[in-house]
Amino acid sequence: MRAVAILGLPLLLTTGHLRTAKAQADDVVRFKITNPGQALYKIAVPRLQGDGESAQVMQEVLSADLLASGLFKTLDPASFVADLAKEELSIAPDSWRTVGAEGVIKARAVSTGGDLSVEFRLYEVIKGDRPVLTKTYRAPVANVRRLAHIFADEVVRYYTNEDSFFGTQIAFVRPSGRLQELVVMDYDGAGQHSLTNNGSQNILPSWAPSGNALLYTSFVRGTPDLWSIPSSGGKPKRVSTRPGLNTGGVMSPDGTKIAVTLSFEGNSEIYLITPTGDIIKRLTNNLAIDSSPTWSPDGSQIAFVSDRHGNPQIWKMSASGSDQVKLTRKGNYNVEPSWSPKPINGKSLIAFSGRDEKGNLDIFTVDAATQDLQRITENQGSNSHPSWAPTGRALVFKSSRGGIYISTADGKTQRPVVKGAAETPSWGPYVKP
Repeated sequence: MRAVAILGLPLLLTTGHLRTAKAQADDVVRFKITNPGQALYKIAVPRLQGDGESAQVMQEVLSADLLASGLFKTLDPASFVADLAKEELSIAPDSWRTVGAEGVIKARAVSTGGDLSVEFRLYEVIKGDRPVLTKTYRAPVANVRRLAHIFADEVVRYYTNEDSFFGTQIAFVRPSGRLQELVVMDYDGAGQHSLTNNGSQNILPSWAPSGNALLYTSFVRGTPDLWSIPSSGGKPKRVSTRPGLNTGGVMSPDGTKIAVTLSFEGNSEIYLITPTGDIIKRLTNNLAIDSSPTWSPDGSQIAFVSDRHGNPQIWKMSASGSDQVKLTRKGNYNVEPSWSPKPINGKSLIAFSGRDEKGNLDIFTVDAATQDLQRITENQGSNSHPSWAPTGRALVFKSSRGGIYISTADGKTQRPVVKGAAETPSWGPYVKP
């Protein structure tokens, strides 16, 4: 048994793949996640055994995580025919094969005082009644949701050899009258807490690549200045306070530079500045409005919005400001670009908000290389300000359906994570424990 810290939380962990690494490599059923039309893997998550309230929470979180991944179809518990009491932590494969399950997750939760011990098991029905993955965790009862996220992450990693986004956070702006405060939450909407409480307008949060800080624009001093604040809470500090706009600041993937919109020279242009606010270089220089920068994963390019051809469109340029090219040519209002931190099926995609023929905003993606467009939302109200999960497998955005939604990258699975007034969500990075 070894002790590890999960995002600052104490946790005892024992692990056991009940096959050798070579055997797993030879016979495990892996997802071919580069296949865009693949069928979802059918997985059953029956109610966990043991501590009643914790078991129910973990079942709900596990099911929601796997559904959100876009890789699994979680089966309806009402369809299960297995004798769960008799099976306990094992499975009778025929009972699960009958309902179409390809995988089954079993778990038992035992609470002692304020601590919770949970044993998880993953079965592949085709492989019989021996679990292919087991994990045992112990942590305070208050961390029950985190335990479910951790095991769901292990399940995704088992099948795909990729990290999930289940342990990540999302920042957004919560408006209240004329005031707007920064809020951080778990990706699924749990654990919401405010970072700012200054009675002002705080807008456009974006994450440092380390996950330990956020950039944002605040009017707390009466002008739109660029600020930084620790993501765990703490004292904010001003980064850029030049006359006019200091907005839309985003840090480069290596954390050494910030692309930001400034207007101190009379026009809205994109600049590179240091993390302490010194100007490195002006990247755009024309009479149009240039704004909303977003970095490519390797930091070599920046996508942005410009209306230099009459309407706001998505453009890209090198990080030095050269080779400025228009990417979107359909529609007359395309804004709020967000560059996927990882390629998807070999494509480098930029999500953005585009106004359709009905006047609604919807989420689209454009391939940075081919300029091919794909529509993510349609006939689902107005949707705007997309931001990618660190895996590139999901998006978060604001929706007129009420609050903030997350969606698989193809738009097929969407669900609300924040209800009520909420603006400009920004998905944080994956931070290894």
